[in-house]
Amino acid sequence: MANFNKGLLIITCLSKLSASLTLASKKIAHHLYIHYHPKEPQKYEKFSKALSSIYSCSIEMCGNIDVRVLISTMKTNASLMSRIKNVDLVFVDDQIENSLSDKTLSIIQFESLLDENETRYNNVVLGGTFDRLHVGHKILLSEAALRAKQRLVVGVTDVNMITSKKLPELVLPLEKRIDDVKEFLNDVDNTIKYEVVPIQDPFGPTASDPNLDLIVVSDETLKGGYKVNEIRKEKNFRELEIYSIPLVEIKEVLKEKENKVSSSNQRMDILGTQFKEPQPRPDLPQWPYIIGLIGGIASGKSKMSERFMKMGAGIIDCDKLAHSIYEPGEECYYEIIKEFGEDLIDVNGRIDRKKLGAIVFSDKNKLQQLNQIVWPNLLKKAKNKINELYEKEKRKIVILEAAVLIQAGWEKECHEIWSMIIPPEVAIKRLMERNNLTEVEAKARLASQVDNSVVVSHSNVVFSSLWSYEYSQAQAEKAWSELLKRLNFLSGKI
Repeated sequence: MANFNKGLLIITCLSKLSASLTLASKKIAHHLYIHYHPKEPQKYEKFSKALSSIYSCSIEMCGNIDVRVLISTMKTNASLMSRIKNVDLVFVDDQIENSLSDKTLSIIQFESLLDENETRYNNVVLGGTFDRLHVGHKILLSEAALRAKQRLVVGVTDVNMITSKKLPELVLPLEKRIDDVKEFLNDVDNTIKYEVVPIQDPFGPTASDPNLDLIVVSDETLKGGYKVNEIRKEKNFRELEIYSIPLVEIKEVLKEKENKVSSSNQRMDILGTQFKEPQPRPDLPQWPYIIGLIGGIASGKSKMSERFMKMGAGIIDCDKLAHSIYEPGEECYYEIIKEFGEDLIDVNGRIDRKKLGAIVFSDKNKLQQLNQIVWPNLLKKAKNKINELYEKEKRKIVILEAAVLIQAGWEKECHEIWSMIIPPEVAIKRLMERNNLTEVEAKARLASQVDNSVVVSHSNVVFSSLWSYEYSQAQAEKAWSELLKRLNFLSGKI
């Protein structure tokens, strides 16, 4: 079991990399710094290959350890000596050094490991979203820092530039992403100046700063580098040198995911996991444990509820439950007729919900009036059903499927909130097909609900039915398993 917080691994031979990282994974719990120290100064090309090999290998060998390859130690011996003093354990390749022997000190003899004939650039620039820094980000940022002599400018995409990304609602806030980039860069190389700035368009500082010399891109964004130079040429700025970095591929990947290390894959991995702690609910009894399941129209809430019912949860579908309160004899029935008129009554004496929907979904004020009538009555019925499921059916976990939970202010009625999200364009298409609505009607239904970003902000666990049935099932199983562990249940004991 890992029992050291921070470790430093000095790699002198890449052939021992796998064994060294395996040893580190057994000893280090959180942070592993790596200093690559070949036998003689090398060109950037060899350093770049070593950098990519180390980070790529760390994906498989080091699990959740934050691995960082040091850049400043390639430039100055003093930087490495400082690092050695601030870690809990030092490795030289696959051997643990309990104390720094003369042999160890002889390894770290060069003032600089960079070939003196290599070109370095005063001002280097790069850009990206940098959501939840992964090894691809670390390589990109490190390659830029390695080549920067004085200043590195990093553009971080603002919120208006992430809407087209996969699961944009799960992208970390801009301020957090900027702080993460700053912290990483200063940690791996404190020898240069960093300017980490938000950008509102794909070009950022490259279109306004005439003093830049080199742009670092990935193979995926290489065309963007050429476009930058077109813009700079139009402004009479000098063209930038372009350095492109290969993408880090993944050996085995689900069909739903990209076959490369990416933030999109990381966001998909969040689905079905508890990414935010629930608020304490001291006013609620411990049992039954109530989970509010929210999400927009056509997001897949009902299908997800079915999965949890098969796993042992009691299910309350508030949409179906709401149908009963529209029936003749119910308090809501008379209040709705009084508010919206007797024209809503069909030949059977019931409220024509399609006609009512046409009224309220085209007028927000009328929708609010309806909600003020329906929501209190619906909550009362839902609470009665919760008690029935617990007392009569012995359901210790109850899923309250309620699209209106946030708007109605029912969060305090739940121990935690789970949610379903899909892109708006997918929801519109599903609504048109399922409910035989026009595009205008479908958009109006969607506009009456809170958007995905608000849903996610209230959620402890998020799911998405955007992909295959099997992938949604895997999300449900992951969430259920983690829930049982949190509640100290054994499988099958609910």
